[in-house]
Amino acid sequence: MLINMVELDSQQIRKSAIEKIDVGQAWKQCVDVIKAQVTGPSFRTWISPIEPAKIENGRLILMLPNQFFIEWIEGRYTDLIVNALRQVTSEDLGILYKVKEGAITPLEQTSFQPDPQVTVHTGVRVLPDKFESLLNHRYTFDSFIEGNSNKFAKAAALAVSEKPGQTSFNPLVVYGDAGLGKTHLIQAIGNYVRTNLPDKKIAYVTSESFTNDFVSAIRNDKVQEFSRLYRNFDLLMVDDIQFFADKGKTQEEFFHTFNTLHQMGKQIVLTSDRPPKELKQVEERLISRFQWGLVTDIQLPDLETRIAILQKRSEEDGVYLPTDVCEFVAMNITSNIRELEGALIKLLAYSSIANTELTLELAKSVLKDTLAIKKKNLTIDIIQKTVAAYYGIPEDLLRAKTRKKEIVEARQISMYLTKEILGASLKTIGLHFGGRDHSTVIYACKLVEEMISSSSKTKDDIETMKRKIELAGY
Repeated sequence: MLINMVELDSQQIRKSAIEKIDVGQAWKQCVDVIKAQVTGPSFRTWISPIEPAKIENGRLILMLPNQFFIEWIEGRYTDLIVNALRQVTSEDLGILYKVKEGAITPLEQTSFQPDPQVTVHTGVRVLPDKFESLLNHRYTFDSFIEGNSNKFAKAAALAVSEKPGQTSFNPLVVYGDAGLGKTHLIQAIGNYVRTNLPDKKIAYVTSESFTNDFVSAIRNDKVQEFSRLYRNFDLLMVDDIQFFADKGKTQEEFFHTFNTLHQMGKQIVLTSDRPPKELKQVEERLISRFQWGLVTDIQLPDLETRIAILQKRSEEDGVYLPTDVCEFVAMNITSNIRELEGALIKLLAYSSIANTELTLELAKSVLKDTLAIKKKNLTIDIIQKTVAAYYGIPEDLLRAKTRKKEIVEARQISMYLTKEILGASLKTIGLHFGGRDHSTVIYACKLVEEMISSSSKTKDDIETMKRKIELAGY
């Protein structure tokens, strides 16, 4: 019995010690320990993106960008992290990895980070004098890549940030497909206000978190405290309001929260995957209020914006991304920014692990299962136009019977690229180049291959033309 009491006391002492650990400070010290034991690129690629959430049941919950990250970290860095934690905290803490929802930490069904000034009542928080909202510090206007697809939305978000509640953009509703940067943009508003207007009380929540907190408040008879919390913010940002659909009581609560904040001149920012008027199973009175201010969208980024995003992300990771690799990835991933960045992470990871240089050939090999290369958009006409423009000659001369040296060389290279890129038959190629026979095409391709092997300049010229041709096909 005495032994059991001693064991119980020991467990309580350990539990108490763990509860006193400052998670943010402890992780910062762990990172310093780990940094000394891994290479610079590996640290930037794998360790820097990790964000601590909290300690639960003797385990530190770490938030990672995606499942690929989790599998990689779990298999190669867990021991290093556990040892660093032991060194810093003198405790044997376990590790639990979770994927950040839209790069939001933590992924628990709670709205906010634990804060020493927040009184917790079974999951519902009483508003403190000073509230630290849940925001990802990396989501700023500086790190948001502006393009034609999001320029207006960014301008509106910046206007709201500078004068929250004082513009006609209240509420500001940003809609668009998943992975286009809506969460980044509205959290940039929060980070701007937190930095420049520190007296403002701000909160970022997902609609799911709002709903879960409200359900918890009902279950624990804390609805008044819940209402007091959410109706006392100067800036309330709610992500993915489409998930309010079919949740009648939650919609009613949010309706009253919205009215209270709006009447007090407080700023409301919302995101959705569709325009408010297209939200299904959401009360008309809410939809009407969502349209009181400004509704704007974020569209798919164009090629130039995708290239800029890849360049920005690689610079942040301290990794040089060759132009041809950047263009290749940007041309082949067009669906959303999240997939674009995921492909970059995979490529950087492989390069770091294999300790090999980032090249176009490596990118094609590593990303072959990820990318859907749309060669169907390429035509012989595009190849002819691109080569003619590269050499500064009229396109029709490639099909003419002229024997001028510079024209002949450009024609032969065009034939070679047509066969190399499109895999067209010799007969088809000959027909598109002035009705020449297949033996002329064979000779041209063989000659160009010899030129490539003997002249680095010719090789570079042809690689440049290849990139321009692929670019022209999109």
